[in-house]
Amino acid sequence: MTLIHQAEQAERQARWEDALEMWESAHNLCEAYHFTTWDFHINAHRGITLVNLERYQCAVETLLPLVVDPRLHDNRDVAYDILRGLALSTRQLGQLKMSETFFRLILHLLGPSDKRWIRTHINLASIYELLGEHDQAIRHYVTAAETARRMGNAELEAWALIGWTTAEMSSGVTEHVSLLLDRAHDLADSQRDEYLLYAVRHNRLVLKRIQRDADAFLRDYAVLFNEVSSDEWKARLLEEKIKWSLADQNWDDAETCLHEALELPVTTPIRAELFMLGGELYKQRGKWVQAETYWLQAVEALRACGSELANHVLRELQRLPRE
Repeated sequence: MTLIHQAEQAERQARWEDALEMWESAHNLCEAYHFTTWDFHINAHRGITLVNLERYQCAVETLLPLVVDPRLHDNRDVAYDILRGLALSTRQLGQLKMSETFFRLILHLLGPSDKRWIRTHINLASIYELLGEHDQAIRHYVTAAETARRMGNAELEAWALIGWTTAEMSSGVTEHVSLLLDRAHDLADSQRDEYLLYAVRHNRLVLKRIQRDADAFLRDYAVLFNEVSSDEWKARLLEEKIKWSLADQNWDDAETCLHEALELPVTTPIRAELFMLGGELYKQRGKWVQAETYWLQAVEALRACGSELANHVLRELQRLPRE
């Protein structure tokens, strides 16, 4: 029990490496002496700790058996933590259909009065977005935004609006996007949340790309690039620059940005999008072999994610001239 209490204290202090070491020791003790009373509790915490350490495959291997354990239903909060850990881990591993399943299971645990229910709708929407199912994504983002507004949760409403505008623009719709981003900006500003504000500015940049506002796009791109806070955001930013350069037929710039983005440690869904852009780049340049190489890599990545976009890319491959 002392070891468990120490591990829980390490968790509360976000000392994840220490926590993992203690949970591993507790797990080994239970196995050695055939103690079964605490094994579910220990494995749940061990798995969640692994998620926080970004050891996603190990987290899945630890948490997945708990889903079929009858004790999962003893405590709704523990069940939520386990399912959320699995959903986040499988998402990071690019297993989007599995992630979708776990997020959907969470929705059955919670209700609209729980902010975790709203957050789950946002997460589920982001999965559909990565799968290219923009209409589904929008429905979940709208549900999250409306519920968060009724609840008075500015942070979650802002994130839902950011996701909503992303999905709208991805599906080719720009009407009302600027107004929604204005609302998201006001909410983010009220929270003094720089990360949220950056996300709003990123989506404004996407809108400027779509509207072909050259001066504003290039100016804001340079500013955002200097302030980018993570590899994922940087990859997204480079993706926008690639799209801009492709529209301008500035293939050298697009190629430079593509190679830079592919060197980043990003998740499989983002890598798949970059591979698709690579295929489009070399198709435009008439370099059919390179286009085929990138699109084949895109198909492999999309299939790993469970995305039906793989079929679209295969059709593009079939249209390529053969040298």
